[in-house]
Amino acid sequence: MTPTLLLAEGDHVEIGTRQMNEDAIAQIEIERAKPAEEEDCLEGEEMTSGFIFDRYPAVYFPASTHWLSAVSGLGDTVELEDGSVWKINSYDSYKALNWRSNDPLAITQNNRWFSSFNYRIINKNTGASIEGNLFLGPVEKGPHTRYIVAIDKSHKEIQLSDNTRWEISYLDSSIFKDWALGDAIVIGVNSGWDSGSEALLVNVNMNNCSRAKQF
Repeated sequence: MTPTLLLAEGDHVEIGTRQMNEDAIAQIEIERAKPAEEEDCLEGEEMTSGFIFDRYPAVYFPASTHWLSAVSGLGDTVELEDGSVWKINSYDSYKALNWRSNDPLAITQNNRWFSSFNYRIINKNTGASIEGNLFLGPVEKGPHTRYIVAIDKSHKEIQLSDNTRWEISYLDSSIFKDWALGDAIVIGVNSGWDSGSEALLVNVNMNNCSRAKQF
């Protein structure tokens, strides 16, 4: 069933406009097969993440923080401040319907086995999370949309349009290989392996993600 779309204005960055190389696909499969670092939650149950919710003081929001713009009437999609729309697991729709506009959110990997959803969106006000996949990219040239404006493949470094600079984890070299100038990026939080890389950078054009640290 096609999710109920939100009224996100403007053209959106297209998802997955370029194909991943075989090494990148293999790397993603390896990461998905690794055991989760935290216990899986049963479908329909609330999940809290102290690692994310308690990590930052309430008055400070890092670059990885997003803001809830809208929730569809059925709770099957949520829209963030950058205009990106995320399709939500039907088991989590009731939770999304209870979220409020401008709630601070964090995006991280979904470590639950056998799930078709790649990400978790965590409400930093409550600690509750929902499973989701990117359904529409951020609004093209929107005020909150980030793009790669400089890239150094040899050192695995990029600069985004908000002037933040990031070093990609060596574990994701094969995924980073095909990233390019102009790719749209959604910043999340790394809750998987490589604790030295605190961030998760979601590349909209490649429809994949890499762990990274800001410098």
